[in-house]
Amino acid sequence: MGRKSTLRRLPPEIQNEINRILSEGRLTLDELLEHLRGIGVEGVSRSALGRQKQKIDKVAAKLRQSREITSALVRELGEDSTAGEQGRLLVETLRGMVYDHLQECIDEGAPVDPKNLMTLARALKDMAQATRMSQDYELKLKEEARREAERKVEEAASRAAAQSAGLTPEQALERMKAIYRGEA
Repeated sequence: MGRKSTLRRLPPEIQNEINRILSEGRLTLDELLEHLRGIGVEGVSRSALGRQKQKIDKVAAKLRQSREITSALVRELGEDSTAGEQGRLLVETLRGMVYDHLQECIDEGAPVDPKNLMTLARALKDMAQATRMSQDYELKLKEEARREAERKVEEAASRAAAQSAGLTPEQALERMKAIYRGEA
């Protein structure tokens, strides 16, 4: 096993600062090396910074590619599949899976297979549609229950009004409640 990188031996704050500067790309490697020496960090080589820059660039490129592929797949799936809270969750799940697939392809040196990505996207779309259908059915049941309750209340009010001749308003209300509960 090789030696630990000189960058990995630095405190996390310094590592984060180096990664931030490298990802911003506003300093050259020589300028960054000079900056590090200026704040008292010694023992970091230019080649170590170059290797770290390559890693950061590779991850950034992979993230960009993942976003582009996810955007294309989302367009393919259609707006209905990506609307609402669940749609956002679907897109995030898809983005994560695309990223993982790209990472696997890079690690194995294999080409990215668009068929695998489309199969994945379609499976997620089918899952989202099934969930949406379930939610729609649930809403339909709730609406039917609400309408039935309204119908019962109106029926109870009509019966109570018909039977309440000569009753006080309080007695009529109690009568209506009893009819609604099925006690009268």
